[in-house]
Amino acid sequence: MSLSNYTEAALGEPWSTPATSQAEEPTVESALEKEKIIKDILSLRDGLRGLLVRVTEVEADNEKLAKDNEMLSVYIDNLTRNSVVAAGTKR
Repeated sequence: MSLSNYTEAALGEPWSTPATSQAEEPTVESALEKEKIIKDILSLRDGLRGLLVRVTEVEADNEKLAKDNEMLSVYIDNLTRNSVVAAGTKR
């Protein structure tokens, strides 16, 4: 079976709008519901922005602490080496 067997009328145009669908008039309730949903979305968006700022701050703090830990590790290693060297010369 080939595609040439199908007619344009049988396939229809998926991007066209059906002629039978009429746009309903918005009701007061639907307008209020839509307004509430929009306010909720904006509130959630602002909350996400706040969380993003906080995550960025925590990431910066984490990087600083990681660098501080690395520096302290090197410092402790140096102290340990110096202590071993000093203890070895006293014998």
